[in-house]
Amino acid sequence: MANIIDAVKSWPAGKQIALVISLVLSVAGMVLLFSWSQKPDYAVLYTNLAESDAGMVVQKLKDMKVPYTVESGAVMVPSDKVYDLRFQLAAQGLPRGGGVGFELFDKTNFSTTDFVQRLNYRRAMQGEVERTIMSLSEVERCRVHLAIPEKTLFSRDGERPTASVLVKLMPGRALSQSQVHGIVHLVSSSVEGLNARDVTVIDNRGEMLTQPVNDSMGLTSSQLEYQRSYEKDIEARVLGILEPVVGKGKVKAKAAVDVDFTRIEKTEEKFDPDAQVVRSEQKNLEKSTSPQRGGIPGVTSNLPGKPNTTTAAISQGQSEKKSETINYEISKITSHVISPSAAIKKVTVAVLVDGIYTLEKGAKEQKYMPRTAEDIKYYDELVKNAIGFTTDRGDEVKVVNMPFKATMEDGAMASQEKKKEYLPVILSFARYAVPLIIGIVFIIIVVKPLVKALTTVTPPAPAPAAAAGPQMMSSPAAIEKIPEIEKKEGSLKGGLIEWAKKNPREASELVRGWMTEE
Repeated sequence: MANIIDAVKSWPAGKQIALVISLVLSVAGMVLLFSWSQKPDYAVLYTNLAESDAGMVVQKLKDMKVPYTVESGAVMVPSDKVYDLRFQLAAQGLPRGGGVGFELFDKTNFSTTDFVQRLNYRRAMQGEVERTIMSLSEVERCRVHLAIPEKTLFSRDGERPTASVLVKLMPGRALSQSQVHGIVHLVSSSVEGLNARDVTVIDNRGEMLTQPVNDSMGLTSSQLEYQRSYEKDIEARVLGILEPVVGKGKVKAKAAVDVDFTRIEKTEEKFDPDAQVVRSEQKNLEKSTSPQRGGIPGVTSNLPGKPNTTTAAISQGQSEKKSETINYEISKITSHVISPSAAIKKVTVAVLVDGIYTLEKGAKEQKYMPRTAEDIKYYDELVKNAIGFTTDRGDEVKVVNMPFKATMEDGAMASQEKKKEYLPVILSFARYAVPLIIGIVFIIIVVKPLVKALTTVTPPAPAPAAAAGPQMMSSPAAIEKIPEIEKKEGSLKGGLIEWAKKNPREASELVRGWMTEE
C-alpha cells in the first residue's frame, strides 16, 4: 500500500487530478446504480379516475405514508402493495365511481337557487345509478346521463324523460341480454316517469346493447341472443372435435341456424268409430196367459143354489212382450299440444381445414400439402355426428380444405402481445442485470488498469556515464562500448551515429533508457 501511495505521489499533478475525478465519478455512478436497483417497482393502482376520486385516493395515500406517482392519469404504487391498498381503500369506499351521490346534499346552502338544486338533484341521481350499475362484476366503469324535462302547469302531454348509459366492461367480459334488461329496468325504475323503452345502453366500443326488436327479422333481442348462442355452441363443437385431429388453429367453422320462434297451442278431440265399447245394456220380457169360461146367459144360470146344467166352453188367452236396449261408447282422445317456441328448422355449417406443411432439406419455406379426400370425408362424418345432423330437417355440412394465410395485422398483434408478456420480465431482469454489467465493465476498464499502474514498480535509474555529452541510461553492455567507440572514431558524436547504424537494437535500448530516466 505504501508503494502505491508513493507511486501516486510521484505522478504529475494533472495525472493525479484525473485519477481523483475518475474515482469520484465511478463512486457516484455506482451509488446511483445501486439506488436505482433498490428503487421499488411501481404498478398501476387505479387508472382513468375522475378528478375528485383521484384527489381523494392521493390524499389517502399521503395519510398512509405510501410512496406513489401519477403518470398519464394513473396512480402508481409499489407493486408489492397494490392489492393490499385496493382492499384498504375499498373498505373506506374509494374510489366512489367518479360521480357524486346524495351526499351532495349533506351540506345545505340557503343561497342555492332552484335551478342549482334541480341540477344537483340530477347529478346525485346519476351518481347513485352509476354506483349501482358498477356493482356488477362485469362492469369496470359506468356513466349515466339523464334528460329530465321540466314540468309545466298548462301542458297535458309533456316530454318524457330519457336516459343513456355508457358501460366499460372488464377485459374479456360481456353482458348478457338479461343483465342489459336489468340495467334498463334499474334506470327506468329510478327515475319518475321514465319508460324502459327510452333507456339506451352502449358499451365503450360504441355497440348498442339495447336492441328490443330487429325490424328486418321481427325477432326480439333475447331471440337473437338464443340464435347466436346456439350457433356459437355448434361452432365450438366442431372446433372441439376437429382440432385434436388436425391441430390447433387449423380449423375455422361458421354455423347458421334457422330457428322457428312461433308458439302454437292446439287442442283437438278424436273419435274412433272402430273402437266401440258397450256402456250399458237393458232387456225387458213380459208374458201373460189367462183361461175363460162360457155359459148360457140369463137370470136362471146366475141364481144361487141352481146347478149349472150347461157345460161352458173354455178358451185360453196368451200375450208376450220383449224389449232390449244397448248403449255403446265410442273412444275419444282429447289432446292439448303446445309447440316449442324455439324449434330448429335447419342447420348449416361451413368448415375450413388447413393442409399439411412440410419443410424439406435445404428449403427455406414450408411446402403445402392438401388433405386427402378420405380425410375430408372422415372430417365431414365427425362434424355431422357432433352437430346432430338430420337429413329430414334439410341440414347441410360443407368441409373444404384450403391453405390458411396469416395477415400482417395478426402477426403484428401477436408480436405486440408477446412484447407485452415479456416486457415486465425483461424490465425486472434488467433492474438487476444492468448494474452487474456496468460494474464488470467498470472493473475491466477503470479498476484493473488503475491497479496495474499503481502496482507496477519503476526500475531504478542506472548511474550516468562519465563521458561528456548527453546522459545515457541503458544496458551496461552499451555503456561499456562508449569509450571504445570514442577511441576508434575520434569523436563521440560521430562514433555514436556509426554505432547506432550497426547496432539498431542496442541503440533503441539506449533511447528507451533515456526516456525512462525522464
